Amino acid sequence: MTRSDVPIEAAFDALPGQVAVLDEDGHIVLTNRAWRRFAAANDGGRDHVGADYLAVCDGADDERAARTAAGIRRLLAGGKDAVAVEYPCHAPDRERWFTMRAIRFDHGGERYVLVMHVDITERKRAELAVRAQNDRLETVSSVLSHDLRNPLNVALGRAEMVDSEHADAVVQSLERMEAIVEDALVLARHDDPAETSRVELADAAERAWGYVETGEAELSIVDSSSFEADPDLLSHVFENLYRNAIEHGASTVTVGAFDRGFYVEDDGPGIPTADRDAVFDSDFSTTDGGTGLGLAIVEHVAEAHGWTVRATEASLDGDARAPHPITSDGGPVKGEPTPSRGARFEVAF
Repeated sequence: MTRSDVPIEAAFDALPGQVAVLDEDGHIVLTNRAWRRFAAANDGGRDHVGADYLAVCDGADDERAARTAAGIRRLLAGGKDAVAVEYPCHAPDRERWFTMRAIRFDHGGERYVLVMHVDITERKRAELAVRAQNDRLETVSSVLSHDLRNPLNVALGRAEMVDSEHADAVVQSLERMEAIVEDALVLARHDDPAETSRVELADAAERAWGYVETGEAELSIVDSSSFEADPDLLSHVFENLYRNAIEHGASTVTVGAFDRGFYVEDDGPGIPTADRDAVFDSDFSTTDGGTGLGLAIVEHVAEAHGWTVRATEASLDGDARAPHPITSDGGPVKGEPTPSRGARFEVAF
């Protein structure tokens, strides 16, 4: 097929947006099928050929239309190569949004502008829905941060002063509420690292260990590495992985590095294969009173840094674990739990 055989007019009509060609005076000299259909449905069937596009823009009581006309005039005068404007064009029965893009081109010694209007209603609705959701989330964050946390701190301080057999239970409940508030705020407010710096894995892991009630559990740091991270958010990763390990009965938590990442593993019961993706869901918990937020925060912080996190089986040898009943061939006794090698969480950069 030669260039002269290409069906230019059919291709022009096949364009999905409403397209028109303006001459150097701003008059419409050609429209495509989508433009004509839109005109028939919204403007009484006029095809608009010969109409002064710029005059229509000038006459509209809309600042965007005026900017559009001014931009197209600059194009025709040899200024910018393209103009793009996003605007609403609501119908009586529904809301609509479009984006207009104008591009200058020359043909036969004459200057023209191609104007294309594309319906972006679905994208715009999605953006508005996300914006509304973010506004609601910010309201919830504000309530958690001020309206709830302040009286909670007062109640905790008073409870610690009470001399009663019930005081310890009240204090523990209030401390649990405080931890839940902190976790919820991390999820709600940290979509991006506030400020990153070079951190040392061993230092960050050891510092975070001091922020967690670890009981008799021990921390083992087998090696280290350095990488860019938000130190505060990184601490939330370690703290929540430590708490998860200890809440599930681990006596040793090990931190180490691998190529382009680090891991935290423990000698606890491990995670069933079927649950290894679900553990990061915010409503997944296997402990009484658990919120499921801990590992959700780990995944949230990892993704905010552009990292990934996965749960798998620990690589520890398991010598310190309670033995499982086995058969003579070394397999587990039927009906008994399969031996576990603990849980391992790998964060990859």
